[in-house]
Amino acid sequence: MPVDNRLRSGQFGSVLELKIRSLNEIVTNTPDLLLNGDWVCLNIDTRTSWPTKPQSFVFEGLQVWVMPLTTDHYPGLAANKHADMDRDECFALLHRALSVLAWLQDTGAIVVHMSGGNLPRMIGRQQSTGNAIRDDFDLSDLPAIKDGSGKLALALIREGRGLNHPGYSFLSFFRALETAIPNGPARGAWVTANIDRIEGHRAKEALEKLKANVQGDIGKHLRESGRHAIAHAKADPIINPDDPRDARRLDAERPIIEALAVLAIEDYLGVQTKHKAWREHLYELRGWKRIIPPPVIEASLLAEPPDVFANVNLPQINFRLRRSDPFPLLEGMTPVFAGLSNQRVELVYRSLDGLAEIMFWLNFAEERLEFDLDHSFKLYDDGSAAAAKNGKERCQFIWDYFGNGEIQILDADSGALISRVDAYLPLNMMANLDGHIADLAAWDKFIADREQAAASNR
Repeated sequence: MPVDNRLRSGQFGSVLELKIRSLNEIVTNTPDLLLNGDWVCLNIDTRTSWPTKPQSFVFEGLQVWVMPLTTDHYPGLAANKHADMDRDECFALLHRALSVLAWLQDTGAIVVHMSGGNLPRMIGRQQSTGNAIRDDFDLSDLPAIKDGSGKLALALIREGRGLNHPGYSFLSFFRALETAIPNGPARGAWVTANIDRIEGHRAKEALEKLKANVQGDIGKHLRESGRHAIAHAKADPIINPDDPRDARRLDAERPIIEALAVLAIEDYLGVQTKHKAWREHLYELRGWKRIIPPPVIEASLLAEPPDVFANVNLPQINFRLRRSDPFPLLEGMTPVFAGLSNQRVELVYRSLDGLAEIMFWLNFAEERLEFDLDHSFKLYDDGSAAAAKNGKERCQFIWDYFGNGEIQILDADSGALISRVDAYLPLNMMANLDGHIADLAAWDKFIADREQAAASNR
């Protein structure tokens, strides 16, 4: 992707320069990957776009690295294991992390090699073309799955989506369904009652075709002609590897059993898909529900709320945009107001220098965090160069926000994510890079003039 030379330094915001590099270049430019230790690595055959840069996240208490696509080695996951951690235990942890990542991307991933050493030594390969690439994964809000059944079900879904063999893939999905609903009669009744709830164009289309060709209980057909026919050599019918009709039938019905397994995991194990999480968008206010007292939340839902007296212990926050560098002005912001406004909780935060305020609203009825640039980001000008620098920072924030910025609010003390909002989608707007650069240049001149005036008045 061609990149404007004026942007290569990152001076005017984050840039998606999607270039596949060598593993040596990646490691050399990432000091944490040069730490000697006892590294374990999963080398994977991806079934989705994979990042071109390394990322780290904490999973089950261990720092895990996403090893990017490179020109000469497999991508995958790596970790520098703790001294008291068994090697196979660490490999298992990486597999679980991979299953979570694959679940969130609605895709599969197959581990082709396990490797390691004193550094993250991935297995070599030569495939510089034909890769699907992306800048990064959003690792800011990974689900914490504590239940063993949930972990196993996600592993089976990852396996099923990663396999090219229709029979074994079908069986993996059915095993995931069995993991979510172990009781056979209960599982059969659930399938019959919920089969029309499955989502996805391919699954719905496959179900309509199956209904047109199969009389009776669809769930029974999937179990006996699919699961039993694959798993049991004495079953009748049995899947014949030499009969292309069996392979075609299983491949046609595979989207149905996959969709049923995913639905059962959501219903019984409580692990949401990315799409369902997006529909409900509970992540926008999840953290605030632990901070705002219930009486205040309940009062905010009323058109005419009563007077509420509650001690609201609001934390200091970092107000950020994912993919953008932190804005110093919006770090460590202090709460200065909390109140009710139009069936919402209104919060106002002030910058450390006292010259900027961020205002946003918690709409608990709609499960939305509302932010409006026309009213939410205020600056106060005391005539100083610092105030002028704040103006330039706000200019950059607006540019990044209009460029599909994703708001993230973090606890300034702990770094914990309180709230996140999906990418902003501007309407009827056109990005004007030259205009933005001119605006920044004008702010630079304004800052220089104020600094010169301040120096002359000393």
